[in-house]
Amino acid sequence: MDLLRVERLGWATVFAAVVALVVAYALFPAGTGVPRPVVAAVVFALVGPVAARLARNAASPSAKLGDQTIQFVVFFVVAAGGQVGLATLGYEGFGPRLAAFAAGWLVAARAKRLNPRRRGERPA
Repeated sequence: MDLLRVERLGWATVFAAVVALVVAYALFPAGTGVPRPVVAAVVFALVGPVAARLARNAASPSAKLGDQTIQFVVFFVVAAGGQVGLATLGYEGFGPRLAAFAAGWLVAARAKRLNPRRRGERPA
């Protein structure tokens, strides 16, 4: 297995873990008698294989090692920084969170050029 697929599978695992934790701790109602870690484990067991299958062959022919890592890190930094920044200014709720998420998504879409393996390439 090449390193590009290992990177994709690693991020698929992170994605499945985040989905499992959000479902277990934010969406699953309290007081049902089912412990939240059990819910997280079940959701991870369901989402993990699907995410791994989608990520396994999702790399485009022009993809280089580190592209997805750069995109995810940039997305998380911009989205989290945007949410914290807007919250400090007094803007909270669904709209500002959606704006920070959209800004993170847009910046991450162009973040491949930050990959050191792409030095010297012309932007597409």
